Amino acid sequence: MSTKIRDRLFLVNPKYDELFGKKCYASILDIEDEVDYAAIGVTAMLVPKVLSECIEKGVKAAQIYSAGFGETGIEERIRLENEVKDMAKGRIRLIGPNCFGVYCPKSGLSIIPEASTEEGSVGVISQSGSVAESFSYFGGIRNIKFSKVISYGNAVDLDCSDFLEYLADDPETKVIAIYVEGTRDGKRLKAALSEAASKKPVVGIKGGMTKHGSRAASSHTGSLVGSPETWSSLFKQTGVIQVKDFDELVNAILAFTCSPLPSGKGVSIITNSGGFSVIQADLCVEAGLEVAQFGEETMRELRKMVPTAGTSIGNPLDAWPIYYNIAGDPGNLADIIKIVALDKNIHSLVFQFDQLRYLRRMLGERLGGYMEELVDVMVNGCEYARDAIGKPVFICVSLDPYSEDEEDRRYNLKVKKAFESKQFPVYSSLDASIKALSNIYKYGTRFRLG
Repeated sequence: MSTKIRDRLFLVNPKYDELFGKKCYASILDIEDEVDYAAIGVTAMLVPKVLSECIEKGVKAAQIYSAGFGETGIEERIRLENEVKDMAKGRIRLIGPNCFGVYCPKSGLSIIPEASTEEGSVGVISQSGSVAESFSYFGGIRNIKFSKVISYGNAVDLDCSDFLEYLADDPETKVIAIYVEGTRDGKRLKAALSEAASKKPVVGIKGGMTKHGSRAASSHTGSLVGSPETWSSLFKQTGVIQVKDFDELVNAILAFTCSPLPSGKGVSIITNSGGFSVIQADLCVEAGLEVAQFGEETMRELRKMVPTAGTSIGNPLDAWPIYYNIAGDPGNLADIIKIVALDKNIHSLVFQFDQLRYLRRMLGERLGGYMEELVDVMVNGCEYARDAIGKPVFICVSLDPYSEDEEDRRYNLKVKKAFESKQFPVYSSLDASIKALSNIYKYGTRFRLG
């Protein structure tokens, strides 16, 4: 936990005098200092008592971890939730119950101990605590850094709309991810989504888009879930980029934080597999992108550098020898990336690295030294395409699912880290890369059209 929070953190538990080397109070009313924010984690039946003490203390806001309220569907627990709601009205603002609350790296407030304290530009609003926690955890793995992550649960007071209104005007937040299961005020939510999406990218998942999912959402947070068609229409009307699952949400957010927007739908795929490149070309078209034909000048330049045998000089560019040429070095790989990026028909590039098995056969013990040079060449070529020409470059670093070779995994991780250190969006499959690229293209199209 950050020292920003630690010095002003007060622990309350009547069973202890001290916890973690800090004084522990029997009640919040025993604390001499002022308290702005309370995190309540007691059994549901004790929440009204603790909340009344927070109100008496003058606490401005509280998050309630405790579950066991209206989401259970039990009449007694629904009454308990309403009691908490009535107690708070006009006296204190509430997040929850049944939530993880707030993770804010700048202040040091955290949902989970492993959460990074490094500040970023992604704001997350999640009705689900576990989705918010997953973001906080996987952010470090996927090179995503956050401004704020908010889990709001049953939303007896503050709701998705409140947090959208805040993040829309938050200068530290450049892109917003939302996971919502339902709402009690559709009109206000629509207005908040429209306002936020007019200022910055908003990417959303609606939990409970099927009959079984809707039933699960209702029992999870007690939400009014609505029909799938209504929510899809809501997202479309307000300019929210709707995604299907958590992985696609993370992938889209990564793209928005690491990439310029493409100026058109033309994509070039640079890969080493003819068969899979055909499949991915189909996926591009299905995603609303176009695997554009190279111009004549591009083709002439590529023929000078790419061997004809065993390759496909076109788009996708299926050219395994460019990773290891006749001279035994990757010297022209960066030039090939630049040539493709300069083509006026190409607005973005997807670059795949899936060469370890081939390179190991070719190089044997020399692989380690060669990889150092190859990584530099690949990164330099992609940097030129993005920074000098201004075209998005999405990186796919594949890991053979049939390989258990730890050395291969280390090399792939090294390639991944090298690109991430230069702020490229890195994905584990071409499919994920293309979907993410499609999502920022959709946003760019809406942005350009106003």
